[in-house]
Amino acid sequence: MSTLHTVNKSAAKDALEACLRVASSGDSLVLIEDGVYQASQLVNNPRASSLQLFVLQDDVAARGISVPVTVKRIAYSRLVELVCQHQRSVSWF
Repeated sequence: MSTLHTVNKSAAKDALEACLRVASSGDSLVLIEDGVYQASQLVNNPRASSLQLFVLQDDVAARGISVPVTVKRIAYSRLVELVCQHQRSVSWF
């Protein structure tokens, strides 16, 4: 059963680490809102290597940051598709 994980806070480092501890191969992780600030923490993280990694493009643009190329930028419409593709969704704060 695949899971879509979302992290939406930049100060939620503990939430991101907890998410990565329980996420399974084939799951997806989307950083949204201020969570996009944590994208660089996914680079070279062995727990993140088996996940599909995404950030919301509009949130990245609104904050004027860059994200690693290993984290795919997506639109809100793609987020909706991901919600429909996974059997469950979990939000981490």
